Amino acid sequence: MKKLPDSFVFMKIGNHAGETFDQILKRKNLEFEKTGMIFWGYGGAACHPINQVQPFVKMELAKHKSIYLVMHSVKSNASQDMIRAEEYSIDGVNWSPIPEEINVTGSRYAIVLDEIQPMNLTVDLNHYDIGIGPSRGKTASEYLRARTDKGCLVRNEKKDTEKMDEDDARGTIRKVDFAAKIKEPYAVLLR
Repeated sequence: MKKLPDSFVFMKIGNHAGETFDQILKRKNLEFEKTGMIFWGYGGAACHPINQVQPFVKMELAKHKSIYLVMHSVKSNASQDMIRAEEYSIDGVNWSPIPEEINVTGSRYAIVLDEIQPMNLTVDLNHYDIGIGPSRGKTASEYLRARTDKGCLVRNEKKDTEKMDEDDARGTIRKVDFAAKIKEPYAVLLR
């Protein structure tokens, strides 16, 4: 990916469940080598797998040939339990065992990914809006404040053509450190 697509899932990433981000990335790359997929665990109220991520990805794949998880590294003190999820569900009704080679800890949900690639891009959150859910249409820079760490974003073409003054743009640009294509079944519940 040489430039950001018109839509993607944005997530702040960092240390989690007793592992440094470098340890997590190394483990996830090994899981991809063994299984061809990665379960990227997460939690919180934003980006529910069934109500938001799955419909958002399907809607955007009707317009674009691929959709990505775009990752921005932050300092994180998250210290959830190291409890490994044993099963995943696409619909909350039917559950399947997580492949033995995949280890997802301290997470209620996971986005299913292809290989994670390092990136050297930036995103101006003023140019994207939330694309689904109760905050649909809210500017990403307003939505992704404080503890809100993820969102399904779509480019706001009107803002791309508006001239943003320096004060308005200050503090809304984030580095994109990593990205990965989201692959079927896109996002799952864990237990």
